[in-house]
Amino acid sequence: MNSRIVVAAIVEKGDYLLFGTKEKDRGPYPNTDLILGGGVDLENETLKEALLREIKEESGINVKIIKELGFDEDYEPDKNNIMTHYLFISFLAEYISGEIKPDDDIKNLKWVHKKDIKTLRLSRPSIKLFKKLGYLNQ
Repeated sequence: MNSRIVVAAIVEKGDYLLFGTKEKDRGPYPNTDLILGGGVDLENETLKEALLREIKEESGINVKIIKELGFDEDYEPDKNNIMTHYLFISFLAEYISGEIKPDDDIKNLKWVHKKDIKTLRLSRPSIKLFKKLGYLNQ
């Protein structure tokens, strides 16, 4: 089984959070609303450098990392349908500059008001993270 370290961030802009979606039926976590992030090249970058790079690649914006939120793990088929063990390291980040424009493997981006998170189709790891932070009812 493959394994992958992934960094991801809840990106805040006032009372809004940034979510992306991939092309229909593309994994991991197909057809869900995702916080931004991606894989880490452990030989060439730190976790925070990887996170800043991934957010820039996927959305075109610049963010400031505020704090670490913790870690989690899950098992999910990757984009090639190979079962993968994911280790997620999550952060809170604040929007600094730029206009959102989807790129890399993200097809759509949207700012969602914090009170509307419960209406999204979140991935399993995102549901756990937002429950832990109190955004979703336990």
